[in-house]
Amino acid sequence: MSKEIKEFIAEENINDEEFELIDEYCKLRYASSVSQRKMSEKTGLAQSTIARLEKNLHSASLGNFIKILSVLGYHLEIKKNKKNNKKS
Repeated sequence: MSKEIKEFIAEENINDEEFELIDEYCKLRYASSVSQRKMSEKTGLAQSTIARLEKNLHSASLGNFIKILSVLGYHLEIKKNKKNNKKS
């Protein structure tokens, strides 16, 4: 992650994991050659909502994010953090 992106994340008070998740989604959308317009048509979300999500100006609901990933053939998965595997 570049210094500029790290500074933007800090200034905008964006969670690193949220940024990485959205960044990964953007890479998947570009690699799949699915336009924001096509994503809008397939999900029923406004194209402007998708654009704001991609610019980290808007947080999508979990349901909407799952819809978006589904269009690309992906799903969310929950994994335990390696850092938090310590037993008390």
